[in-house]
Amino acid sequence: MAPAEEKYRRLPGRRRGVISGASLWMGQDHILMVKTAWFREEYKRFYLRDIQAIVVAPGARFYISIPVLVLALAWLFSGFFMAFWPTSVAIGWIAGTTAMLAAWLGVSIAAGCRCRLYTAVSKDELPSVFRTWTARRFLRQVQPLIEQVQGTVDAGWAEAERTSAGPLLHQGPGAMAPMERQPRSAAPSRTLASDLFALTLVVTSAVGLATVGSADIFWNRVNTALTIVQLAGAVVVLVQYSRGNIGKAMQRVAVVSMLLTGVTFYVQTFTFAIINGARIGSGLGPMAQVRPYVMVHQVTYGLNMLLGLISAVITLRGAYSDEPDIIKD
Repeated sequence: MAPAEEKYRRLPGRRRGVISGASLWMGQDHILMVKTAWFREEYKRFYLRDIQAIVVAPGARFYISIPVLVLALAWLFSGFFMAFWPTSVAIGWIAGTTAMLAAWLGVSIAAGCRCRLYTAVSKDELPSVFRTWTARRFLRQVQPLIEQVQGTVDAGWAEAERTSAGPLLHQGPGAMAPMERQPRSAAPSRTLASDLFALTLVVTSAVGLATVGSADIFWNRVNTALTIVQLAGAVVVLVQYSRGNIGKAMQRVAVVSMLLTGVTFYVQTFTFAIINGARIGSGLGPMAQVRPYVMVHQVTYGLNMLLGLISAVITLRGAYSDEPDIIKD
């Protein structure tokens, strides 16, 4: 008699990239992982009776699916015609681009995760489970099936095993007591100074985008003052990082902010000088506002807004627990 055909049910989580993909399927007594790369497919089975642990750990996962990639390319292609747009339309396009990029970064940083499946002889990452909400759905479907095959374990089994292990050997007068490793406390992801720095990024960008086309000296001084405050905030964040009072994520934001401000200063100076020099040489006279100069500031303020949103995501991410979720051990 021919063996019955195995029937599979798709599990939560599916990754469809440009050159690779992955998916998970539930069989009668095992989980089937399918990975594709170009025209090659790989299959691996994990029998429920052999699974020792499924660990989900938070972590940034910068993954772009094919539909999102097509949409992003179509949106960015329209930006090549920005030079022919009115200023208001260009500002709207920059704001939209910044918002979409910030949303993608926020989801990738705050909701990213890595899922690994452990057996007695292997440790495999499940690439199709890369978002926390997908991991929760995956665990809700798989955990009851594993417990049905292996049974449930009392939650206090680890403490019971430790207390009933018996006395340690070689505890004579000259024996050394075992040294316990102290957990290294991680630096906080945010401080009051980093919160104010993130606020200055958003305020500077918002005021700058709203007044970038204005020739009024008042707004020029306001933007200059806000930029100085932003640089001071970045310096404070770097000092706190050097003292171990804040995490590396905010330090990177501060470094990028300072580099962006420096590059913008030199680019706008050379652009303004070259174009006005050419106009004076041709007898046209200097311009108060040069369009490339304005566009440089638009791009800079848009990137600063993005940095501010990233800082907000880093701050909010502190609410997420760093402890991995283990469903079976």
